[in-house]
Amino acid sequence: MNYQPPSRTTETLAVIARFLGLVMLIVGLFIGIKVIFEAWNLYDEPQRIERFAKAIDQGSNLDNLITSFSQKRPSNESDVEQVTAAQPSTQQPSLRVSYFLAWIVAILLLMVIGGLASSAIRTGGQLALYDLQVKRFANELIKQVQNSSTKQD
Repeated sequence: MNYQPPSRTTETLAVIARFLGLVMLIVGLFIGIKVIFEAWNLYDEPQRIERFAKAIDQGSNLDNLITSFSQKRPSNESDVEQVTAAQPSTQQPSLRVSYFLAWIVAILLLMVIGGLASSAIRTGGQLALYDLQVKRFANELIKQVQNSSTKQD
């Protein structure tokens, strides 16, 4: 069998692919570590989600909508007097759906970003080791061809 050395272009492309794979691997690791630290920081300081919850509430007015549905609507004037007399002067804390929604969205975003980081690490590792995998495959293929040709003789 006649072996031909790889051309200069092939070697250059292999070096570029390995370099890009190494860059993807490093970026994926960096992003994955940042996601882990952000998740841990949210666990340590749950009040950090408050800013996100306020943004969701400002954009959707979800809490005000739910509060307006939960308040009793008087049907006539005598009911209005009874409701106003029964209401305490201080506002009772209401259920903030935007807070829980912010937690769900934050967790989903962390999971998506973590999955993308994991894919970048896997792809970067495969590209960085691409040349090594191709050489192993070529060596196994050559061994198989040589074994089959010696058996035929």
